[in-house]
Amino acid sequence: MFAVQATHRQTMERSVRMALGVVVERRKSTSRWQDWSWRPVSVILGAPPVGPEWRELLSGETWTQYHAANLPLELHRGETDDYLLNLSQHPPRVYVVLRPAAGPGSHAYRPLLITASPAEAEGYLASGDEIVEGVPMPVAVIAWLKDFVDRHHVERPFVKRKRGKGAGPEAAAELGGQRGGGAPSADGLGSDDDG
Repeated sequence: MFAVQATHRQTMERSVRMALGVVVERRKSTSRWQDWSWRPVSVILGAPPVGPEWRELLSGETWTQYHAANLPLELHRGETDDYLLNLSQHPPRVYVVLRPAAGPGSHAYRPLLITASPAEAEGYLASGDEIVEGVPMPVAVIAWLKDFVDRHHVERPFVKRKRGKGAGPEAAAELGGQRGGGAPSADGLGSDDDG
């Protein structure tokens, strides 16, 4: 009886979460327009809590790596195609989105979100304000992601769309050879010499 309930619960879960620590690197920039460059470099499974002040992890002469935040990696049943694409990469990635910090401070960016979906990460590239980088996915997270995909992925067959009414060659002939109802061609316009 318990196994049936557990299976039923597994199929009903819409999403699951796992907290990961985000490691951000600040590096002395070679550009004359900015002093520092920022980028995510890794995630930490089982990271300790971190407050508003970032925890310094490693540093060198021109760089410092910080444990900047703990964020939830959330998986959704409807995104398994994206997760399969990610799992086919070598190595799979956790995508980290950094957003410019709102107020003054020592850190120009703050971690906004992490995702295993390349499509979701790509959506944040459009604005040009955020920094989006894929970092190697820890082995335990890969196993967790594979398990989620195995339980929830449904292969959907490709179904070719049928043309709607008015989209075939007959409709184009009715529109004077124009598809989609565009402007008439120059041949269909009256000429200056109406004779």
